Amino acid sequence: MSINWVMLTRDGEIVPIPGEKILHTSRPRVSLEITTPKELNIANPYTLKVDNGIAYITNERVIYLPIRPSENFKSFFAPALNFTDTHVQSSWIGPWSWGGTVRPVPGGGIPMHIPRIEVKFVFRDGGHSDFQNKYEWLKERLHHAREMGLNPGSNLEPPPPYEDNAPGPSSGPAGSAPAGTSDQPRPPPPVPDEPPPDYVEAQTQAISTQYEERVRQDAERQ
Repeated sequence: MSINWVMLTRDGEIVPIPGEKILHTSRPRVSLEITTPKELNIANPYTLKVDNGIAYITNERVIYLPIRPSENFKSFFAPALNFTDTHVQSSWIGPWSWGGTVRPVPGGGIPMHIPRIEVKFVFRDGGHSDFQNKYEWLKERLHHAREMGLNPGSNLEPPPPYEDNAPGPSSGPAGSAPAGTSDQPRPPPPVPDEPPPDYVEAQTQAISTQYEERVRQDAERQ
């Protein structure tokens, strides 16, 4: 999960990541509650509550945007498969809710000593069953895509059948080079003398991400 990292247009619309499509949009008046599981027994638990917003399901993420953003909270998202133990729940007098346990994304704004968070969407105007059904549909296809070795977010359907007798890149005799090319091997490209642009920044971010993930794993073992 990640707090305040959803890219938005000036009109407040979601800027999709490459290949992302919105699959479901909830009705208005959905509240968001984020709490630290009590069984973790953490001295400084993390909590967040937003009264009014809209929840989205894309082929990549579960997203929540408040109706009235503040300096402290503008957006929430979590990769779809970072949710576990998802379920719907109702109280005797209150509206239905949907939620589950979420593993935070490194650098997403959740303190490193918290390995998991409980997230709950409360649907004051209904629509919880539609949200649950769409999420379960997506989760099933994402797991299937992973088992097939596909890119889970961009390709939710199995690939076309493999044809063993597909023609090769050249229609000439076996062992002949394509027209206009030489049989001589090409020299390898020169090795650059300096690292590519943003190399140091990328390495620093990768080290920071690995460190935060290690801290969460240690907190989970305690």
